[in-house]
Amino acid sequence: VLFRSNQAIQGDDYIYLTEAMHALIDPAHPSDVKYVFLGDEVDLRGHSHPPGNAWPLAGLLLVAGDVKEVPFHTAYIAFSLLAVWAMWRLACRFSERPLWATLLFIAVPAFVVNGGSLEADLPFLAFWMAAIALFVERRWVWSVLAMIVATMMAYQGIFLTPNLAVYVW
Repeated sequence: VLFRSNQAIQGDDYIYLTEAMHALIDPAHPSDVKYVFLGDEVDLRGHSHPPGNAWPLAGLLLVAGDVKEVPFHTAYIAFSLLAVWAMWRLACRFSERPLWATLLFIAVPAFVVNGGSLEADLPFLAFWMAAIALFVERRWVWSVLAMIVATMMAYQGIFLTPNLAVYVW
């Protein structure tokens, strides 16, 4: 991921950055904004992700003053590191070869490709994995906080509760 920190803003990054720019105006409602997508004006309130990714990007906008590829992509490495830490913790608990399990996790193409983007996928994965690792370690409060953040990044976060209920059962 480090060698990709100078990549251009691409893909859906623009959508998340638009949301982040609006978060600077209305932090409680970052998705309440219209923008141009493929030549049409669209409303971000219909976006397939909740607004959780807008806040870290808005913080980066405050610090950097404008969209700057290298600092933004470099800051998002923190989410990669959180995901790897969580995978390591889970692998130590459930695998005889935690290093290999973690290296396999890091080598998955989706992790490598999304590791350099500003989309919500990597922050979601990081907090999803952290919620599970913390839950397994019986750090309930931290696990619940990670679940909440994961759900603010992607609606699929609601499936953590039934998945962890099956684990407990």
